[in-house]
Amino acid sequence: MRSSRLTKGSKNLPAKKIKKRAKDIDAYIASAPKEAQAKLKELRAAIKKAAPGAEETISYEMPSLKLNGKGLVAFAAWKTHIGMYPTPSGPEDFEKELLPYKGAKYTLRFPLEEPLPLSLIAKIVKFRIKENLEKAAAKAVSKTQIIYHKDGSIWAKGKSVNGVAEGYWEWFRKDGSKMRTGFFKRGKQVGEWTTYDRAEKVFKVTKMKE
Repeated sequence: MRSSRLTKGSKNLPAKKIKKRAKDIDAYIASAPKEAQAKLKELRAAIKKAAPGAEETISYEMPSLKLNGKGLVAFAAWKTHIGMYPTPSGPEDFEKELLPYKGAKYTLRFPLEEPLPLSLIAKIVKFRIKENLEKAAAKAVSKTQIIYHKDGSIWAKGKSVNGVAEGYWEWFRKDGSKMRTGFFKRGKQVGEWTTYDRAEKVFKVTKMKE
């Protein structure tokens, strides 16, 4: 942890000062005091179990896990406890479960002499995953995309999310007649795709492999 986050005379000083920044989580745990290492390994395993696709890294000199490039949770060894960051804000019942472990803002403290609340840790991680996915969805930019023939007539139109084709799309000939329709899911053709003749009658239906 950075010294700027600590107050003079704090009882929550790191249990052992690591002289050099750890290059990865294995090195961080190996450099931590022996009495904290087992708890750090157990916490790491619990987080990975709840978020198997998470990427491990060192951020702000702490073991951290990211999902889809976004921060999920971090943890660190302290003199009397293992700190976990950030604290999620959730339903009232969830907040009650967090209360016994709440420290400073966005901090949970798990005492070294007590068993880790593994079910609560799993719940926290899954809640953070949900938060991250919701934030990513809120930032997604959806818009109608139109592609033109060289003569200026419409060739294709449909929706795209962050520049990737999504949902229903239509293709047209230069005379304006509908040529093909189908669906995309994250840029991949899915479901039934229909090809039309010049009278816009169904000529062929193709089922895409998903």
